[in-house]
Amino acid sequence: MRISIGRFFVFLHGFFRRGTTRFNDAENKILAHLLAALPPVECEILRKQLLSLRLVQRPQPGRISIAYFRAPEDLEPLPYPGYEYCLATVSYKSANKTKTTAIVLHDGRLMTFERNVPRELNEIESLGKVVLHPKKFTTVTDEIDTEEHGR
Repeated sequence: MRISIGRFFVFLHGFFRRGTTRFNDAENKILAHLLAALPPVECEILRKQLLSLRLVQRPQPGRISIAYFRAPEDLEPLPYPGYEYCLATVSYKSANKTKTTAIVLHDGRLMTFERNVPRELNEIESLGKVVLHPKKFTTVTDEIDTEEHGR
């Protein structure tokens, strides 16, 4: 198998930063389902953001995946400001249970997948509803901080 120098350096970048250079197949399936539910203008903005993806870290696999972009300040934001704005929740069936993943923005840019983030494509038996702009959202980061560091 041959690999280009550029791809090799991209791989090394993700390896040393303890992440990957793209979302996994399961995360991509969730994203595709979300993109299909968004209004066309917002779908296009999010697609452009995804083209600039540099790194995905999973410090708590299955609970949170964090996206980092090349020059995020140059990316057009979605029209939803705020530090942690839940753009959508996406439900899916896994082991005959319904699970829900939240897609969270930071200043209008994709930031995290939170709660029940599938690690493997075979965890998703079927996709369910996409709820845009859910009224109730609690970030998982506070829970993780409390578990790791106490109060």
